[in-house]
Amino acid sequence: MWASALIIAALLAAVAAVMAAAGKKQIAKAGTPTPEQAIDSVKADVAEIKETAHR
Repeated sequence: MWASALIIAALLAAVAAVMAAAGKKQIAKAGTPTPEQAIDSVKADVAEIKETAHR
């Protein structure tokens, strides 16, 4: 009885390890998230301020 529990636990641990490795690979492939909209908004604000300052 205990042997079957040990086999099932080992199997579940192996599946969890494979899933963790696959998830880590996907996260590494995705890279760091960049807030594109915020960057564009700040650039537009800076351009507006520079334009206003030159008047």
